[in-house]
Amino acid sequence: MTTSAAATAERRKALLLRLRRRQHETRVRFWRVFGVSSFFVVALGANVYVGAVVITDNFGEAFKPGKFTPPERTARMSRPLADGVFCRNITFDNKTAESVSDKVEHCDGRPHGPNYLVTRTPFTWGSSK
Repeated sequence: MTTSAAATAERRKALLLRLRRRQHETRVRFWRVFGVSSFFVVALGANVYVGAVVITDNFGEAFKPGKFTPPERTARMSRPLADGVFCRNITFDNKTAESVSDKVEHCDGRPHGPNYLVTRTPFTWGSSK
């Protein structure tokens, strides 16, 4: 009977050793997976953060309200008309996108209208006197 009791004790000891080894391997596997996952989460988070900083810097003042100075508040768009001499100049507010002024002017910036007529030189044949 002592032989069977010793064999049973040996089996229990072997089972306990196997159980402890399995628990240790499970614990080690968990910490490995946790470490690798943490690395990738930190790497991905850093890339997202850097990307967000780059995006907000590219848009500039759009994400920073209250930083507009008067020259940046309005924008001017100039389109030539069909004759090529006159241009339609549209000035609009950047914040509200409303048109502030809409004028037709000379493309080169000269004033026009009845008070600003340019006098032409008279035509002469061959003589420059």
